[in-house]
Amino acid sequence: MNHASAKIIASSTAGDTVVASAARISTTQGTALEVYARSCEKENNASLIEKVVASGHTSTLEHQIFTVAFDNVSVCTEEFVIEFRLGSYTVKSRRYVDFTNAGFYVPPMPDELLPEYQANMQSLFDAYAALLERGIPKEDARYLLPYCFRSNFYCTMNARELMHMTETMLWGRGSYFPELKKLGESLRTQFEQYFPHLIEADEKKPHDAGRRYALPQQMPEIPEPRARHAEAYCSFTTPCSDVLMMDAAAANGMILPDSAPDTIREIIDGERPRELELLHTNFEILHLSLAAITHLVRHRMQTVLVPQVTQAALLQTYVLPETIRNDETAFRIYTDAFTANAAVLRRMCAAGLPAEAVQYFALAGNQLNVTCGMNGRELLHFMKLRTCNRAQWEIREAATDLLRQLRYMTGSSSGSIYDFFGPSCYVTGVCPEGRLSCGKLREMQARFGGSIL
Repeated sequence: MNHASAKIIASSTAGDTVVASAARISTTQGTALEVYARSCEKENNASLIEKVVASGHTSTLEHQIFTVAFDNVSVCTEEFVIEFRLGSYTVKSRRYVDFTNAGFYVPPMPDELLPEYQANMQSLFDAYAALLERGIPKEDARYLLPYCFRSNFYCTMNARELMHMTETMLWGRGSYFPELKKLGESLRTQFEQYFPHLIEADEKKPHDAGRRYALPQQMPEIPEPRARHAEAYCSFTTPCSDVLMMDAAAANGMILPDSAPDTIREIIDGERPRELELLHTNFEILHLSLAAITHLVRHRMQTVLVPQVTQAALLQTYVLPETIRNDETAFRIYTDAFTANAAVLRRMCAAGLPAEAVQYFALAGNQLNVTCGMNGRELLHFMKLRTCNRAQWEIREAATDLLRQLRYMTGSSSGSIYDFFGPSCYVTGVCPEGRLSCGKLREMQARFGGSIL
């Protein structure tokens, strides 16, 4: 059986010396290189780092970088880790890679429940394989993958964020889940080889793992699964956005063209469109699948609220792609899989399945409601990627609908700033996808230059 692990596979050289130099430089005479040279000769670097971090100056830790290989962890762990946005992640794509033989994580549970759990999860992988055999695209078949399936990915973080993530696994919201707690214990041991006693000191501090993140003491009744379609709603966007952009451009020393549209065009085309960061948009996407949520949360310059995966398993709504809706046999395989999985979860909860194991019964096609807030610069980046024909279809539909609403909400006789938002080929005039391009640049430009119906 493959065991989940998290291993530090790389770190920046002279890490503790660099961190100690950073701890010294603000209160020590000499140039940056002189302070570094003295730190190379000091024997008290470790105690200095402890002292400085204990006083709250944890930013010094950000000068040390780690890369962690998460090996054969569950996709629930992947979802947990990627929510730490001060990191870089590279994940095996479920849109392009066949996961038939990926295997699955088995959480702690009473021995008598193990056979049914294992049989149920294997049946879901078998249903996934059956869809692939019928020619269903991987990106649609993957909706049947249970959230216990094995994930492998790389994560690069500075020491401060890695310490924060490890502590959250040990004592925060991750501590309810044995898989995360075990990974946290491993990361703590490895981290302390570089910075002894730092995590040990933080263990004594209060951590927010109280009622806010507690799992239900008693599982609610599991409903019959039903298909729902994702819906995007814009709840707020900065009013008078065009005027704000003109004023911001003037305050930033920009030589203004004669008209607002020309000014906005120059801002968007510029290499440093800081003015867009003054805009703010809040939106909600209802009934977004767990698979599609992964395409949303990787935008790190945002505020994003995603309920815990357990909720997706308890709500039992799911996405139904057209490729499956239009194939009678695939439709039966797909819907039967959701129905059977919910029935097994219902029986196992009644038989004593631990609350922390429920999340592994969520399927990638199960849905949650997600709330986001983005500034205009990140929203432009989001639209360039997610309204593109290469984007996953579910997030593409939601992003296009959101853009349509933004244009309507901010439109005037002179147009809307969001008239300039859309896929990269529309915004920049060039498709960045190379040989993977859809080849419809002119059609996309015409569509997004119009009403995007």
